[in-house]
Amino acid sequence: MSNGAAWRSRLMTDYWFANLPADLQDSLLDASRQRRRTPGKLLFEKDDAPCGLYVLLEGGFRVGSVVDQRLAPRLEEVRMPYWFGEVSLFDGLPRGHDVYSLGNSIFLHIPHAMLIGILEKTPAYWRFFAELLSQKLGLTLLHSERIKLLPAKARVAWRLLLLSEGYGPMSHARRLIALDDIQSMRTAALSRPALLEVLQELHTRKILRLDTDRVEIFDVVKLRKAANFMRAKSLC
Repeated sequence: MSNGAAWRSRLMTDYWFANLPADLQDSLLDASRQRRRTPGKLLFEKDDAPCGLYVLLEGGFRVGSVVDQRLAPRLEEVRMPYWFGEVSLFDGLPRGHDVYSLGNSIFLHIPHAMLIGILEKTPAYWRFFAELLSQKLGLTLLHSERIKLLPAKARVAWRLLLLSEGYGPMSHARRLIALDDIQSMRTAALSRPALLEVLQELHTRKILRLDTDRVEIFDVVKLRKAANFMRAKSLC
């Protein structure tokens, strides 16, 4: 099978895809390419340029480096088809971590350039991808320009959620995040000292643990509250 059209019936079992406009469904199917990976093979690596949207059809995948995985508990099961990779649509940044196959896996891949072309042609479609990511983050997604208007604590919390929760159940184990990954002028728009000040406060409140070059997230529920401007006031 050379494209996603052969997988339409499988994709229609997914709530998100089944509720897309028919034209958007057709565009995604036309743009998709099948990718097969054997156990342990990379789908993409940390720091790769944004490479598009993926959907897992068979098999499984893991998120994070080998070190991350040694520290990670067993993954939660996910219902396939399972979409992922949409974070880069919103922050425009390189991939934040490695993603590699578990077992013999089959993915459909919509390349970044083709996906951007679909969205530029019909900007109204952006909201469907925002909904997809919002389901994983557990709160309503804000555009990056609106995130920059939030208080510093809320901006950092958003960045941490994008890095740790952007793959939903597949990344719940990802709680170790490098400081260099957090500091993004496009997302957090904070200087290093300002970032460390916010992280130190979150450390004091036991939301995370701050080390020399990374943080470990302890309490995602409080982190979501910090990312929500209206609720963030209650943490001040």
